[in-house]
Amino acid sequence: MEASRKIKASSKLSFRGKHNSTKMHRMIPWESTLERDFIKLLDYDPTVLSFKFQPEKINYVYKGKKRKYFPDFHVLKNDMREYIYEVKAFEKTEDEENKIKFQVGMKFCSERKMKYVVVTEKEIRKGFLIENLDILSEVRQDSTSRKIMSVVFRTLEKLGGKTNLGTLKKSISQFNEEEVESNIFHLIYTHQLKMDIISAPISDESFVERTSN
Repeated sequence: MEASRKIKASSKLSFRGKHNSTKMHRMIPWESTLERDFIKLLDYDPTVLSFKFQPEKINYVYKGKKRKYFPDFHVLKNDMREYIYEVKAFEKTEDEENKIKFQVGMKFCSERKMKYVVVTEKEIRKGFLIENLDILSEVRQDSTSRKIMSVVFRTLEKLGGKTNLGTLKKSISQFNEEEVESNIFHLIYTHQLKMDIISAPISDESFVERTSN
């Protein structure tokens, strides 16, 4: 399903564009850099099965005038619940017009057994999360090697199941270090390995460990 509202090019200086979604395998529009970063979180979140940009149109009346509200994202999660996410800068969440939209969105969702959630930069841009996701998501699956990934798993087990990135790379000498790093990054991005990607930028000192089954 395409978005209900066509995204028009703006003649003003604005931030609009499209993000190549690793989960949806297509370009997803965004109308603010905060929305763009939220798409990156949706791509990374293992509980998210699919998402759409502005597929819903909600008609409502505000100050005697008919208005239309297009919530930002419709999300299906692995609990099989549908969610509507509104992405908004924190400083704008107390604006009267936005508070009305939030109420309209909550009513719309409650009538359809959906959940309405407002997210701000406080939830989206935690620590170094977005910067690190940009690094991890650069590695595409078709550039990875099952052989190298198997060696990564075996080597990590020999190292006690947890070690820093630099040590893990140096312990796999039979392959090019850049190839090894790319495969490790893919395993982290796909949640097959764990790394704290919020507290600090990814470096050779970052710890890597197996995920618990």
